[in-house]
Amino acid sequence: MSLFDFTFALSAVVLGLALTHLAANTHKLLLAGDRVLWATEPILLATIVFFVIVGVWLEQWSARSVETVMVAQIFVQTLKFLALYFAAASCLPEPPPEGVSTDLYAYYDRTRRLSFGALLVSLLLFRFDQFAFYDLPDGWTIWDSLQMALYPVLWLLLLFIRRRWLNKLILVGALLHYGWMLLSSQLST
Repeated sequence: MSLFDFTFALSAVVLGLALTHLAANTHKLLLAGDRVLWATEPILLATIVFFVIVGVWLEQWSARSVETVMVAQIFVQTLKFLALYFAAASCLPEPPPEGVSTDLYAYYDRTRRLSFGALLVSLLLFRFDQFAFYDLPDGWTIWDSLQMALYPVLWLLLLFIRRRWLNKLILVGALLHYGWMLLSSQLST
């Protein structure tokens, strides 16, 4: 067993649990049918969290040739994945009990601080991990730094802004940007 296999197993478990939570809640909400008052914002957020989890899992492939790793780095890695789990667990509610309805926008509004706070903490831990344990890539530019600040600023704004149209606009923009970046990336051996 390689070091990558050993460390990736923990990542796969935490990220797999986050995806499972998203899938299970989505499935149960769909089964609840007309007892669910659907809203755009939690669906967009769940899709973003799904893309982030898949993107993070795919990014792990770049560490396959690492021969040594600090235990402190494994702790940071586990914390950033657990923060992603919290984001996944909070973006969609548990399905309502029989005879009770649920309003997804009300849930989104009530839990958005936990959802976006978890995304923000996870992202800040990713940035800390990147700068504390790795060298900056050759050719690092100010543009790269600005792009790194984009999502922390967006998640911070969404912690406090309650205007629905602005939430939708930011979520759609983030989904399109991150989705385009993720879907256009490639894996190689």
